[in-house]
Amino acid sequence: MHRPSTLIPTLLCALCVCAPVAAAAQEPYSPLVPRGTVRLGLRGDYLAFSSRYGMWGSGSAGLEQLSDAFSGPADAGVFPQLAPFRTALRNAAGEDFPVSLGTLDAVMEKATVRVPVSLDVGVFDWLTVGAEVPFVRSDTEFSLTFAADSAHSDAGFSPGMADPGLVDGFLSRLQSSITMYDAFRAATCATDHTSAECRDATALVADARIFRNSLATMYGTMFAPVGWSSAGTALQARLAALAEAFQAAGVTGTPGSVPLAAGALTFEELLGLVMDPAHGIEASHPLENWQSLWALGDIEARVNARLLESGDRDGPSHVVAGAGALVRLPTGQEDDPANFLDIGSGDAQMDIEARAWMNGRWRRVGLWADVRYGVQMKGTTERRAFDPDVTFAPTTSQVHLDWDPGDYQFLELSPWFEVAPTLRLLTGYRYFRKGTDAFAIRMAPPPDTVPPAGGAAAAIGTTRTRFAAVPDPEALVPGSGASFSRLMLGLVYNRDVAVGEGAAGQPLEIRAVYRHVVGGSGGDVPNARSFEAGFRFFVGVWGG
Repeated sequence: MHRPSTLIPTLLCALCVCAPVAAAAQEPYSPLVPRGTVRLGLRGDYLAFSSRYGMWGSGSAGLEQLSDAFSGPADAGVFPQLAPFRTALRNAAGEDFPVSLGTLDAVMEKATVRVPVSLDVGVFDWLTVGAEVPFVRSDTEFSLTFAADSAHSDAGFSPGMADPGLVDGFLSRLQSSITMYDAFRAATCATDHTSAECRDATALVADARIFRNSLATMYGTMFAPVGWSSAGTALQARLAALAEAFQAAGVTGTPGSVPLAAGALTFEELLGLVMDPAHGIEASHPLENWQSLWALGDIEARVNARLLESGDRDGPSHVVAGAGALVRLPTGQEDDPANFLDIGSGDAQMDIEARAWMNGRWRRVGLWADVRYGVQMKGTTERRAFDPDVTFAPTTSQVHLDWDPGDYQFLELSPWFEVAPTLRLLTGYRYFRKGTDAFAIRMAPPPDTVPPAGGAAAAIGTTRTRFAAVPDPEALVPGSGASFSRLMLGLVYNRDVAVGEGAAGQPLEIRAVYRHVVGGSGGDVPNARSFEAGFRFFVGVWGG
């Protein structure tokens, strides 16, 4: 676990040694601190996950690995640029074919380390105010392999990418043959426009034009079938049938073969599809391990008050109930929408939270209960508003959005048991639910085109347009809701030694807690395991 600085722990220890002492509460959960006491907290939270829960309605059994989005056929569900290519190919071949650049296999795990520094001040015995400043660092372990051969790959780069003249010449010769055959059709129909020969010739010209124009569109997408694919075979067969029909009408010069991809993509070329701005995805980080710098998370300011109290603190039973409020400031950083491995340090928008809590002890057994309701204030966000089932959303879908996050609810029930006067065993259950968000486009993306590679596209009177995706904010809504349940097990050591009889001790709490998500649903709910370890020091500042 990394720490942003050794200065903070050093100062805390110095304060504990030099400052007056005030007694600390023995309960493992205590929003309040005694009047005139400052509670300084420092802990480390480590969270890791390699799977997540799917959309609402798919059931809690719908766990999917994070690596699933990067594994399997490298088709249009991974690279959206392949979608217009597949459409053009279907129109040219007259039937639909599977299109894949190869097969991907990935391993992925995400982790986050949070180091919150907290300070709570007991204004009165019944009122405590405080703040928490989290420092966050995240990383993603990622490895990717790619297989592209006759068993896995159906498509590669268009031959016009390497040799524009090859495609230009093919389309030009094919157009000339179609023009000459159209003259034959005109002469045939001039004799008898109702004849079968006229009908057949007219249908053949229409079919040939669709074939030629669809091929021109296909080459403009920068992809083409590889020669060994069924799609490549179908294109060659369709060209041969046209050439035979043209030959029967005395039209010669039809190309003998359709230019196809020279071979499958290499792994480096595949990575270029993700990184190169000309290809329309323009990722800001390559497909390899990623680690962020330490960043400030969302700072929290809070207040808690005791409303009811029953029993004696030192007696066999004691119950305290109270309420509180929290403001979470937009000081964190959101995920980078162009980094497909990123984890942000916060939501970067303000939350207002109200809570009610109860802390009870009956001899050696206790119960902590906490209920919260949070309202997430409107803000702005930048995201790629695109089909969430597509792995690499195109850069043209990245827009600034007005963002209205859904409210959230939180429930925690944590029984605890006194193992020894200074040691508590904790168990617990947490439930969290968040409603769906609302989005609206704040700024439309600018038009974006890429000049043709070489002269191929110019020769056929078109330009190659970078894959354009119309941003769809509604696509982000289903995955914005979430719910999950989490179980907890931990230990709390609380040394509470008051001044007296010639001995002085410093109040200190040491906490170690393990949590694990046991069920959830939503678009991107981590199936996370986490470990928390930290210290809380109690320093008397004023009062008794």
